[in-house]
Amino acid sequence: MPRRDTLRCAVLACVAFETVKVVRPVTFYGADEVHLFHYSRSGDDIYGKFYSEVVRLLKLGVPGIRIVEHSKDPVYDFPAMLRALLDCISKAEADGCDRVLVNASSGPAQFTAAAVVASFMTGARAFTVGTKEYTVPEEDIEKLYFRGGLPVGLSGKIYDPRLITDFPIKMPDEGLVRALRVYRDMRDAMLPVSAHNVIDALKENGLWSYSANRGSSRTSDFQKEAMYYQRHFIDEWKSRGWISKKGRGSKYDLTEDGRNIADTFYNKS
Repeated sequence: MPRRDTLRCAVLACVAFETVKVVRPVTFYGADEVHLFHYSRSGDDIYGKFYSEVVRLLKLGVPGIRIVEHSKDPVYDFPAMLRALLDCISKAEADGCDRVLVNASSGPAQFTAAAVVASFMTGARAFTVGTKEYTVPEEDIEKLYFRGGLPVGLSGKIYDPRLITDFPIKMPDEGLVRALRVYRDMRDAMLPVSAHNVIDALKENGLWSYSANRGSSRTSDFQKEAMYYQRHFIDEWKSRGWISKKGRGSKYDLTEDGRNIADTFYNKS
Protein backbone atom coordinates (compact mmCIF):
# COMPACT_ATOMS: atom_id res chain seq x y z
CA MET A 1 0.00 0.00 0.00
CA PRO A 2 1.55 3.37 -0.94
CA ARG A 3 2.66 5.60 1.90
CA ARG A 4 0.49 8.64 2.58
CA ASP A 5 1.85 11.85 4.09
CA THR A 6 -1.48 12.95 5.55
CA LEU A 7 -4.09 11.14 7.61
CA ARG A 8 -7.59 10.78 6.20
CA CYS A 9 -10.57 11.69 8.36
CA ALA A 10 -14.24 10.92 7.77
CA VAL A 11 -17.13 12.51 9.68
CA LEU A 12 -20.58 10.89 9.87
CA ALA A 13 -23.56 13.11 10.70
CA CYS A 14 -27.32 13.33 10.46
CA VAL A 15 -29.12 16.24 8.80
CA ALA A 16 -32.56 17.08 10.16
CA PHE A 17 -33.11 20.66 11.34
CA GLU A 18 -29.49 21.74 11.88
CA THR A 19 -26.81 23.23 9.62
CA VAL A 20 -24.08 24.73 11.84
CA LYS A 21 -23.99 21.65 14.09
CA VAL A 22 -23.25 19.52 11.04
CA VAL A 23 -20.92 21.78 9.05
CA ARG A 24 -18.72 23.34 11.75
CA PRO A 25 -17.37 20.01 13.15
CA VAL A 26 -16.39 18.92 9.64
CA THR A 27 -14.15 21.97 9.25
CA PHE A 28 -12.99 21.79 12.88
CA TYR A 29 -11.67 18.23 12.45
CA GLY A 30 -10.35 18.87 8.94
CA ALA A 31 -12.34 16.01 7.45
CA ASP A 32 -11.61 14.76 3.94
CA GLU A 33 -15.03 13.24 3.53
CA VAL A 34 -18.43 13.52 5.19
CA HIS A 35 -21.27 11.01 5.23
CA LEU A 36 -24.66 12.69 5.59
CA PHE A 37 -27.64 10.67 6.80
CA HIS A 38 -31.02 12.20 6.10
CA TYR A 39 -34.52 11.16 5.14
CA SER A 40 -36.72 13.18 2.82
CA ARG A 41 -39.89 11.91 1.16
CA SER A 42 -39.81 14.38 -1.70
CA GLY A 43 -36.50 16.23 -1.76
CA ASP A 44 -38.05 19.67 -1.75
CA ASP A 45 -39.75 19.34 1.64
CA ILE A 46 -38.38 21.00 4.77
CA TYR A 47 -35.90 18.14 5.34
CA GLY A 48 -34.65 18.36 1.77
CA LYS A 49 -34.11 22.09 2.12
CA PHE A 50 -31.96 21.63 5.24
CA TYR A 51 -29.93 18.91 3.49
CA SER A 52 -29.35 21.07 0.43
CA GLU A 53 -28.17 23.97 2.58
CA VAL A 54 -25.73 21.73 4.50
CA VAL A 55 -24.28 20.47 1.20
CA ARG A 56 -23.97 24.06 -0.10
CA LEU A 57 -22.17 25.21 3.06
CA LEU A 58 -19.80 22.22 3.00
CA LYS A 59 -18.82 22.80 -0.62
CA LEU A 60 -18.31 26.48 0.12
CA GLY A 61 -16.28 25.98 3.29
CA VAL A 62 -14.34 22.84 2.34
CA PRO A 63 -13.70 22.88 -1.43
CA GLY A 64 -13.09 19.41 -2.82
CA ILE A 65 -14.55 17.55 0.17
CA ARG A 66 -16.15 14.21 -0.66
CA ILE A 67 -19.82 14.21 0.34
CA VAL A 68 -21.62 10.86 0.55
CA GLU A 69 -25.40 10.86 0.86
CA HIS A 70 -27.24 8.19 2.87
CA SER A 71 -31.01 8.56 2.44
CA LYS A 72 -32.32 5.01 2.22
CA ASP A 73 -33.51 4.54 5.82
CA PRO A 74 -35.51 6.80 8.17
CA VAL A 75 -33.15 8.53 10.59
CA TYR A 76 -35.68 8.00 13.39
CA ASP A 77 -35.38 4.19 13.12
CA PHE A 78 -32.75 3.09 15.67
CA PRO A 79 -32.03 -0.43 14.31
CA ALA A 80 -31.82 0.90 10.75
CA MET A 81 -29.46 3.69 11.78
CA LEU A 82 -27.25 1.38 13.82
CA ARG A 83 -27.01 -1.01 10.88
CA ALA A 84 -26.28 1.83 8.44
CA LEU A 85 -23.68 3.44 10.70
CA LEU A 86 -21.86 0.17 11.36
CA ASP A 87 -21.75 -0.51 7.61
CA CYS A 88 -20.55 3.02 6.86
CA ILE A 89 -17.82 2.91 9.51
CA SER A 90 -16.61 -0.48 8.27
CA LYS A 91 -16.43 0.74 4.66
CA ALA A 92 -14.70 4.01 5.60
CA GLU A 93 -12.02 2.12 7.52
CA ALA A 94 -11.59 -0.39 4.70
CA ASP A 95 -11.30 2.51 2.27
CA GLY A 96 -8.28 3.83 4.15
CA CYS A 97 -9.71 6.39 6.57
CA ASP A 98 -7.39 6.70 9.55
CA ARG A 99 -9.98 8.44 11.71
CA VAL A 100 -13.76 8.01 11.67
CA LEU A 101 -15.77 10.47 13.78
CA VAL A 102 -19.51 10.33 14.41
CA ASN A 103 -21.54 13.42 15.27
CA ALA A 104 -23.78 12.42 18.20
CA SER A 105 -25.39 15.88 18.43
CA SER A 106 -27.05 16.00 15.02
CA GLY A 107 -30.38 14.42 14.16
CA PRO A 108 -33.10 12.82 16.29
CA ALA A 109 -32.52 10.88 19.50
CA GLN A 110 -32.59 7.54 17.66
CA PHE A 111 -29.65 8.59 15.49
CA THR A 112 -27.77 9.89 18.53
CA ALA A 113 -28.21 6.58 20.35
CA ALA A 114 -27.13 4.61 17.28
CA ALA A 115 -24.12 6.89 16.80
CA VAL A 116 -22.86 6.32 20.34
CA VAL A 117 -23.46 2.54 20.29
CA ALA A 118 -21.84 2.14 16.85
CA SER A 119 -18.79 4.08 18.04
CA PHE A 120 -18.44 1.89 21.13
CA MET A 121 -18.63 -1.23 18.96
CA THR A 122 -16.00 -0.11 16.44
CA GLY A 123 -12.86 1.97 16.18
CA ALA A 124 -14.85 5.14 15.49
CA ARG A 125 -15.14 7.99 17.99
CA ALA A 126 -18.36 9.82 18.77
CA PHE A 127 -18.29 13.53 19.53
CA THR A 128 -20.85 16.02 20.79
CA VAL A 129 -21.49 19.64 19.82
CA GLY A 130 -22.84 22.19 22.27
CA THR A 131 -24.99 25.15 21.23
CA LYS A 132 -23.48 28.55 22.01
CA GLU A 133 -26.33 30.62 20.59
CA TYR A 134 -29.87 29.68 19.60
CA THR A 135 -31.77 31.02 16.60
CA VAL A 136 -34.95 31.44 18.66
CA PRO A 137 -34.72 34.51 20.94
CA GLU A 138 -35.63 33.86 24.57
CA GLU A 139 -38.58 36.24 24.34
CA ASP A 140 -40.10 34.11 21.54
CA ILE A 141 -39.89 30.77 23.36
CA GLU A 142 -43.33 31.07 24.96
CA LYS A 143 -44.86 32.03 21.61
CA LEU A 144 -43.44 28.92 19.92
CA TYR A 145 -43.44 26.27 22.65
CA PHE A 146 -46.46 27.22 24.78
CA ARG A 147 -50.13 26.52 24.18
CA GLY A 148 -52.88 28.18 26.14
CA GLY A 149 -50.27 29.77 28.37
CA LEU A 150 -48.78 26.38 29.35
CA PRO A 151 -45.40 24.91 28.27
CA VAL A 152 -45.73 22.09 25.71
CA GLY A 153 -42.38 21.88 23.92
CA LEU A 154 -41.51 21.06 20.33
CA SER A 155 -43.80 17.98 20.17
CA GLY A 156 -47.55 18.48 20.30
CA LYS A 157 -48.46 14.82 19.67
CA ILE A 158 -46.36 11.63 19.76
CA TYR A 159 -46.46 8.04 18.54
CA ASP A 160 -46.52 5.17 21.02
CA PRO A 161 -43.15 4.51 22.72
CA ARG A 162 -40.94 1.77 21.25
CA LEU A 163 -38.32 -0.15 23.21
CA ILE A 164 -34.81 0.10 21.77
CA THR A 165 -33.25 -3.18 20.67
CA ASP A 166 -30.88 -4.43 23.35
CA PHE A 167 -27.18 -4.59 22.42
CA PRO A 168 -24.94 -5.65 25.32
CA ILE A 169 -21.87 -3.48 25.88
CA LYS A 170 -19.32 -4.74 28.37
CA MET A 171 -18.16 -2.45 31.14
CA PRO A 172 -14.37 -2.12 31.54
CA ASP A 173 -12.63 -4.56 33.86
CA GLU A 174 -13.30 -3.53 37.46
CA GLY A 175 -9.84 -4.36 38.76
CA LEU A 176 -8.14 -2.33 36.02
CA VAL A 177 -10.39 0.66 36.65
CA ARG A 178 -9.96 0.64 40.44
CA ALA A 179 -6.21 0.24 40.05
CA LEU A 180 -6.17 3.11 37.56
CA ARG A 181 -7.93 5.29 40.11
CA VAL A 182 -5.26 4.44 42.71
CA TYR A 183 -2.56 5.41 40.19
CA ARG A 184 -4.42 8.63 39.35
CA ASP A 185 -4.70 9.61 43.00
CA MET A 186 -0.97 9.03 43.49
CA ARG A 187 -0.10 11.19 40.47
CA ASP A 188 -2.51 13.94 41.57
CA ALA A 189 -0.96 13.90 45.04
CA MET A 190 2.54 14.06 43.42
CA LEU A 191 3.53 10.81 45.12
CA PRO A 192 6.26 8.62 43.61
CA VAL A 193 4.82 6.09 41.15
CA SER A 194 7.65 3.62 40.79
CA ALA A 195 6.55 0.00 40.36
CA HIS A 196 7.36 -0.64 44.02
CA ASN A 197 5.24 2.27 45.26
CA VAL A 198 2.25 1.52 43.07
CA ILE A 199 2.33 -2.20 43.86
CA ASP A 200 2.33 -1.39 47.59
CA ALA A 201 -0.64 0.94 47.07
CA LEU A 202 -2.52 -1.71 45.12
CA LYS A 203 -1.89 -4.22 47.89
CA GLU A 204 -3.16 -1.76 50.50
CA ASN A 205 -6.36 -1.31 48.48
CA GLY A 206 -6.93 -5.03 47.98
CA LEU A 207 -6.24 -4.81 44.24
CA TRP A 208 -3.16 -7.05 44.05
CA SER A 209 -3.66 -10.82 43.76
CA TYR A 210 -0.37 -11.95 42.21
CA SER A 211 1.93 -14.10 44.30
CA ALA A 212 5.46 -14.72 43.07
CA ASN A 213 6.49 -18.36 42.70
CA ARG A 214 9.37 -18.32 45.12
CA GLY A 215 12.58 -20.08 44.13
CA SER A 216 11.38 -20.83 40.59
CA SER A 217 14.20 -18.82 38.98
CA ARG A 218 17.04 -16.45 39.71
CA THR A 219 14.68 -13.52 39.28
CA SER A 220 13.87 -11.84 42.58
CA ASP A 221 10.31 -11.73 43.88
CA PHE A 222 10.21 -7.97 43.37
CA GLN A 223 11.35 -8.30 39.73
CA LYS A 224 8.59 -10.85 39.15
CA GLU A 225 6.05 -8.50 40.70
CA ALA A 226 7.35 -5.58 38.64
CA MET A 227 7.03 -7.60 35.42
CA TYR A 228 3.51 -8.64 36.38
CA TYR A 229 2.61 -5.02 37.13
CA GLN A 230 4.01 -3.93 33.75
CA ARG A 231 2.13 -6.59 31.78
CA HIS A 232 -1.18 -6.63 33.64
CA PHE A 233 -1.56 -2.94 34.53
CA ILE A 234 0.69 -0.53 32.63
CA ASP A 235 0.45 -2.37 29.29
CA GLU A 236 -3.29 -2.91 29.70
CA TRP A 237 -3.90 0.78 30.53
CA LYS A 238 -1.75 1.84 27.57
CA SER A 239 -3.53 -0.48 25.12
CA ARG A 240 -6.86 1.04 26.12
CA GLY A 241 -5.58 4.61 25.73
CA TRP A 242 -6.02 5.37 29.44
CA ILE A 243 -2.44 6.50 30.09
CA SER A 244 0.36 8.09 28.08
CA LYS A 245 3.63 9.90 28.66
CA LYS A 246 5.28 12.81 26.92
CA GLY A 247 8.65 11.23 26.33
CA ARG A 248 11.34 8.85 27.45
CA GLY A 249 12.10 9.25 31.13
CA SER A 250 8.78 10.89 31.98
CA LYS A 251 6.06 9.25 34.06
CA TYR A 252 2.74 8.03 32.74
CA ASP A 253 -0.26 10.31 33.23
CA LEU A 254 -3.91 9.60 32.66
CA THR A 255 -5.33 10.68 29.33
CA GLU A 256 -8.67 12.45 29.14
CA ASP A 257 -10.25 9.07 28.37
CA GLY A 258 -8.46 7.53 31.34
CA ARG A 259 -9.73 10.19 33.72
CA ASN A 260 -13.26 9.79 32.41
CA ILE A 261 -13.04 6.03 32.92
CA ALA A 262 -11.69 6.44 36.46
CA ASP A 263 -14.39 8.99 37.31
CA THR A 264 -17.27 7.02 35.80
CA PHE A 265 -17.02 3.32 36.60
CA TYR A 266 -17.11 1.49 39.96
CA ASN A 267 -17.02 4.82 41.76
CA LYS A 268 -19.49 4.77 44.63
CA SER A 269 -20.56 8.26 45.65
